[in-house]
Amino acid sequence: MKETAAVSAAFILVNSISGLVGQFTQGIQLAPEIGFMLAAAITGGVIGSYMGSYKISEKALRYSLSVVLTFASIKLLFL
Repeated sequence: MKETAAVSAAFILVNSISGLVGQFTQGIQLAPEIGFMLAAAITGGVIGSYMGSYKISEKALRYSLSVVLTFASIKLLFL
């Protein structure tokens, strides 16, 4: 199960980077708050990695992963 979570995290990272690259080719300008957003994302990633590795049960991790992947799928298909 933890391998699935790791692969999902890698997929989300690659997908986000490719989206940013696509936006940069269109000439988008980053928001002035980008530093705070980046810090929040990194902090959340570190906390989530720790919680997933040491604190959350396999059942809770499975449920959380299904929720995240469901939202990502809905966003991909309909937004």
